[in-house]
Amino acid sequence: MTESTYGKTLQKSISISSIITAFHCPRQYMFYKGNEGKPAFRYSICKLVSCAEKNADEEGLWSTVCVIHPDISEEYRTLLHDCLNAMRHTPVRPWTETDIPVRSHAAGIHGLLDKYDASSGAYTITRCTTAPKNGCWPEDAVRAAALLLCIEETTSKKPTGFSIEYIPSGIIRWYEPTPKDRRKVFHLIRQIREIEKGSIPCKPMCPPCARCQFTSRCESGAPQRLSFLFKKGE
Repeated sequence: MTESTYGKTLQKSISISSIITAFHCPRQYMFYKGNEGKPAFRYSICKLVSCAEKNADEEGLWSTVCVIHPDISEEYRTLLHDCLNAMRHTPVRPWTETDIPVRSHAAGIHGLLDKYDASSGAYTITRCTTAPKNGCWPEDAVRAAALLLCIEETTSKKPTGFSIEYIPSGIIRWYEPTPKDRRKVFHLIRQIREIEKGSIPCKPMCPPCARCQFTSRCESGAPQRLSFLFKKGE
C-alpha cells in the first residue's frame, strides 16, 4: 500500500519555491540545497511595479529598489523602466495585503501569497517572467495548486483560482488549478522528502541541462547518498 503524503504533520515543512525547483529538475533541488540563493532583483522590481500606483514615478520606485537591494546594479533600471511601460495600460490588480504567509500543515508545505484583496476576495500571483502565448507556464500551474492547498487550510476558504500577473509583458491571466496540478504537487513533495532522506533522484525525461549551473557536477557521476555532497551540520 502506498503511503499518503497528505496528512503528515510531523515532518519539516517544504517551501513552495523548493517545490518549483524540484519541478524543473529534482537534481537541481538536490544541488541547490548546499548553495545560497541569488538576490531576487527581478522579483523585487516586478513586485514593486505590481503594487505601485497607476502613475508611479520611476525615480521614486528605483530609489526604493536601491534601499531594498543596496548592491543592485544600475543595469536593472532598464527592467524597471520596461515593466512600468508594459503595465501602463494594464488594470492593476487590487490588493489590501501583500506577501501573506500561507501554510498547509496537512500537506506539509508553506509559501507567500503575493496579493490579496479583502473587498473582492481576489488572490493574485505576481511573476517576473514574460507571459506564454496562452494560459500560464507549467511551473505557475504547480505554484497555483500549491498555494491553493495552503489558502484552503489557512483561511478555510475555497477559491477557484488566481490572477497571474506577468509584469514584464503587462499581461494578467486567470488560472484555475486542476486535479492534475494537485497530483503534481504531491508527487514533488514525495520526491523532496526522499531527497531529504538521502536519496539521489533520477533525471527527468526532459532535464533542463542546457541552462543548469550544476551540469558538470551532475554529469560527473552522482554519489550514493547526499552525505557525500554536504557536510554534517550544514
